[in-house]
Amino acid sequence: MRILRTLLAVAALTLPAAHRARWREEALAVLADVPGARRWWYALDTVLKVPLLAHQFRTPVAPPRRWLSALTGAALIGTSVLLVAAVLAPPLIGEGAAEFLFLLAPCGLLGVVAVRSFWTAKSYGGGLLPYLIAAFLTVFAGTGPVAAGALSVATDTAAVAMIGAVIPGLWLILISGAALLRHTSPPALAVTGMLCGAGLLAALIGLQLVTHVPALRGPGSALTAMSVMLLVPAWPVWSLWTGVRLIRADTPHRLI
Repeated sequence: MRILRTLLAVAALTLPAAHRARWREEALAVLADVPGARRWWYALDTVLKVPLLAHQFRTPVAPPRRWLSALTGAALIGTSVLLVAAVLAPPLIGEGAAEFLFLLAPCGLLGVVAVRSFWTAKSYGGGLLPYLIAAFLTVFAGTGPVAAGALSVATDTAAVAMIGAVIPGLWLILISGAALLRHTSPPALAVTGMLCGAGLLAALIGLQLVTHVPALRGPGSALTAMSVMLLVPAWPVWSLWTGVRLIRADTPHRLI
């Protein structure tokens, strides 16, 4: 193993310094599980691929174009208008239309989810699986309950709508939490994003319980009411703040 450690240490010198230690540890762990003479063939294959890996590490992925950033920010700002209208305008537009606007508001996430997900997939080298994950997140985290609801109706499976209702809020909580830990956005914005995610998560789950689980209609209504009290003040602040940042900046993949 000493020879392998030395070989990997020398090969790692071609990698950027930030990636050397982790690559050595992972490569050594893989080789340690390979028995007999095949270990050396695996080691040779691993070392020969290091220049390609170094090239990928040193090739930056260009951020999305400026116009895409502005368009994404404008769509996000529009969601605050929809949400405020859904809350304040029921006497004018009716309860059905207000509920439709409330369900439509999370669709403003479509642009931000798509930009971030596909940029992340590209930064990881692309490939079928990363792009499939990006497409999944774009459809289900970016459209709120719309895509999940349509799929639920098409498959006549209520569980699909309930699972889909979890994804947008959970995505926003995780992204905002990561931004808070990595200091890629103002702390107040990240915390507001987490509050929005929690409110969105609870509101959509409550609506699904009311719609699909008659026995839990009462708790579902109470959960929806409480979550709306959190979501309504937090969402306009987060969406307006983030939308303005996207319009002014040219790095929409760092959206919060």
